Amino acid sequence: MLIIEHFFLIACDPRAGLPTWPRRIQSAELMASAALLLDLTTQRRLSTRQSLLYADTRVPPTHPLLADALHALNGHPLPPDSALRLIARRLHPLPVSVLEGLFRRDIMHRTESRRWLLRKQVRYPLRSMQARNEAVLRMRQATHAANDLHGLALLLLADVTGMLPLHLDAREHERAMQHLLALNVGDRSVDEPRATFASIRAALLA
Repeated sequence: MLIIEHFFLIACDPRAGLPTWPRRIQSAELMASAALLLDLTTQRRLSTRQSLLYADTRVPPTHPLLADALHALNGHPLPPDSALRLIARRLHPLPVSVLEGLFRRDIMHRTESRRWLLRKQVRYPLRSMQARNEAVLRMRQATHAANDLHGLALLLLADVTGMLPLHLDAREHERAMQHLLALNVGDRSVDEPRATFASIRAALLA
């Protein structure tokens, strides 16, 4: 399962069926864009050089969302904040695409409601608690596993949205922040994927 899918499983209220988080400094669209960029990074399709993101478009990914994201980037180096906005614009409505995909795989329900003179609202209540628990567990395990980039990406996204304290105990939270604070683009000891993670995190927090 992709990082972006795990993120929305964690972020969606299981009953209300809508993405929600305590710290609304970024929209669901931009958080979805960030998750896709992190997915591309873990697959070594995105890298950082001189504060720009470079996409490797030589071979299209097998997953449609990743392929669409790479196509949107079109091989042009971009600052992280520009890449985030571009993905959000070109793949709009990206959160809905993710949730629809989870619905088609029977992981979420899909309900529609409409009030008089108001547009319809689509909700995605959770169908599979196991899938959500697995996403949360992957994030918690990343506090103990320094080499798990997928889990580190979930920690990064959960930190930006203020969800870390909702799912981690005090010790796990402390370790998670240590991992995130170690993401330092200027530190040569940081490997390439983590340098790209750092640039995406900085763009989300700016």
